[in-house]
Amino acid sequence: MKKALVIPTLCTFLLLFITGSALAQITPGCARSADETTRIATARALVEVELANYESVINYWAEDVVYKEPVLTNNGRQEMLDYLDGVFGGTAYGFPDDRDVIIKDDIWKTDPGALPGTEDDTMTYIATMEWSGTFGTEFFIQTGMSIIKFGPGEGCPSYHRDYFTEGDTWWNVPIWKPDILTSRSIYISLFGLSGRCFDDDGDGYTKYEAATGCPNPGLDCNDYLPGVNPGATEITGNGIDDDCNPGTPD
Repeated sequence: MKKALVIPTLCTFLLLFITGSALAQITPGCARSADETTRIATARALVEVELANYESVINYWAEDVVYKEPVLTNNGRQEMLDYLDGVFGGTAYGFPDDRDVIIKDDIWKTDPGALPGTEDDTMTYIATMEWSGTFGTEFFIQTGMSIIKFGPGEGCPSYHRDYFTEGDTWWNVPIWKPDILTSRSIYISLFGLSGRCFDDDGDGYTKYEAATGCPNPGLDCNDYLPGVNPGATEITGNGIDDDCNPGTPD
C-alpha cells in the first residue's frame, strides 16, 4: 500500500515544483531604478526581449502593465508571460528561432513631476526597430516602432505599445501568406489602385499581382530587401532565397 502511494506523491511533488518554478518568474514590486539612465536601459531591454531572457526580463514591466500590439492586448505581468511563452514556444504562429531585434534609433523625454526634486517624474521612450527571422525557407526583415511610458516614479513601465503592419510582418509566414495576398489584392482592386506599383523595396518587383503598375507584378518573394527578387543572383549558403526560386540552393 505504501509503495502504491509513491508514484502519485512524487507526481504531486513534481507538479508543485514545476508550478512554483513558473510562478517564481514573476515577483512583486519593481527592482528597477527610476532614474533616467536606468529607465533607458530598461526600455531597450524590453524592446529587444528575446527567447534567452524573457523569463527574467518579465519583471522589468510594471505589475499592472498594459502591453498593446496590433492583434492583442495584455494586462499585467502574468498575461505578458503567457503571451511570451506562446510566441517563443516554437509554434508556426510565433517568433522564428533566429529572431533578431535591432534598435535603429531611439529618443526619450523625462517630464518633471508636480513636486520638483522628488521621484514623481515621468518618462516616454520611443524606438524605431528592425527585426528579422526565417519562417520555413523564407527570410524577412520587418520594421516597426515601440512606445514605452514610465509613470510617476516608476522604474518599470506601465505602458508598452508595439506598432507594425500585420500583413507585412507576417507576409513570409507560409500559413498566412495566401490569405494576406488575397486580402491585399482585393483592397488594391476595390480602391482602383491596380495601376499603381506597390514596391516597398524599390527593386522593380512587387508581391501583389493586382498591382499591375509594376513591370513584374506578383513575383517578389520579399518586398523589404531590394537584393531579393526574381532578377537577383542566388548566393549559395546564406539561407536566403535571393532569386525567389525555391529550386535553387539557398
